[in-house]
Amino acid sequence: MADYVTPSLERWRRYTDGPLIVLAVGSLPLLLLELARNRLSHADRVFLDIVNVVVLVAFAVDYVVEARLSRPTLSFIRSEWTSLVIVLAQTLALLPGLAGVGVFRVLRAGRVWRFLAVLARLAAIGGAVAADGKQTLRRHAAGFALGTAGLTWLSAAVGFTLAEDVGTDGRLHSFFDALWWSSTTITTVGYGDVYPVTAAGRIIGVFTMVVGISTFAIVTAKVAEFLVRARQAEAVADPVKDET
Repeated sequence: MADYVTPSLERWRRYTDGPLIVLAVGSLPLLLLELARNRLSHADRVFLDIVNVVVLVAFAVDYVVEARLSRPTLSFIRSEWTSLVIVLAQTLALLPGLAGVGVFRVLRAGRVWRFLAVLARLAAIGGAVAADGKQTLRRHAAGFALGTAGLTWLSAAVGFTLAEDVGTDGRLHSFFDALWWSSTTITTVGYGDVYPVTAAGRIIGVFTMVVGISTFAIVTAKVAEFLVRARQAEAVADPVKDET
């Protein structure tokens, strides 16, 4: 345990580490959509802005609270650089949205800023997962498979949007169409109303189906294991009833 971790900070992290890692990793694929922001619909751009604001507020609040709870604070600041980088990266991602406001007009060519935000988030999240990921996964191992499926669902939708003709003037009009495709693909339902036509899109579809099949197989196995254990526990508690 780091020297700056106080009992109060440890309690705070017990409840916040898991959700923050899920939020950071889960929102990372959506950040890649910023690179194609100009061709997305207005609803998609609003959705991305909301996600960026939520991530920014969550990590900013967490960083301030942890800094106040740690002792000494300077040791915390030196060690927990990843959280601060995530906050700064989210700020970079939001700056191009202010391109029409005064001094921020210089950011109209916001593609560079968004690219820097992607790189910064990748570095920060990689550091955060390397530092806290193992302990968090041990505490939340049961939800890891579903978390992987959720991340694949979002990543596949983002990949579909980037690889296919998705945009205001495209074959498909919205990122939410890509989310619908990803949902039907990962569950192997495959309605066929939305489908990929490029090689990259089809490769993404195959990967998504494989992850979906594997994840639901694991979930089914865990449910079966739970039922068997419950039956065994019942038999041990009441052996006479089990014999009858």
